[in-house]
Amino acid sequence: MEFSGPQPADLVDVESLNRAFLACLRSKQAGASLRQKLPVAHHAALRRLTDLQIDRLAGAPFLLFSLREQDTAYWKQIFANEPGGDLFATPPAVDDPGARIVTAALGYIWQLARSNPYSTRLVCGASIHWCEQLAASPLVTLLQRCAERSDLLEPRLAADSRFWNRLLGPGLSPQDDVRRAAKLCALQTLLTGSATAAYTPARAAACRTATPARQLAAGRE
Repeated sequence: MEFSGPQPADLVDVESLNRAFLACLRSKQAGASLRQKLPVAHHAALRRLTDLQIDRLAGAPFLLFSLREQDTAYWKQIFANEPGGDLFATPPAVDDPGARIVTAALGYIWQLARSNPYSTRLVCGASIHWCEQLAASPLVTLLQRCAERSDLLEPRLAADSRFWNRLLGPGLSPQDDVRRAAKLCALQTLLTGSATAAYTPARAAACRTATPARQLAAGRE
């Protein structure tokens, strides 16, 4: 059985979300807490990102940020509407860029999980069970529950220095083929380094992902 990967329109949405996240990550104040989750060696490079570099990196065929998709206990509380976390934690501010990214990303991932859960797994490395639970949740209810949490947004694979070295090194190269190769390697890390690595349909869908296919063709040329 074949499984289709993200469509071109899906990747346009991914790029838009990535661009918003990188702009937030670069911000002196709004991105400070997000940068703290990454190795210190990357902090200065993130603060120095130019608009052009953000445009180059945003084109990765997966979300550069995580909504803690692999944290089963965390999402169990959200899906079951169980109270959790610090009772004295301050909820995200209304004008918080991170909160706006979470809302937009949840809407995008929710609709994608309903139409093509295998594409969802490629885009954010989520398990099939998480995709099914997300798709089964009413969107408004989901947004309301997540709006109460200020710790949902994180950089993708924040503890993986090699992953971010690749993104902030060759992933920013002015050479198209170098950037393509770096993003392909990063995508492979996302797929093989997560709990979804052994799931065959996800690998089949990866073979049909539009952006990686173009990258391989470019490499042969």
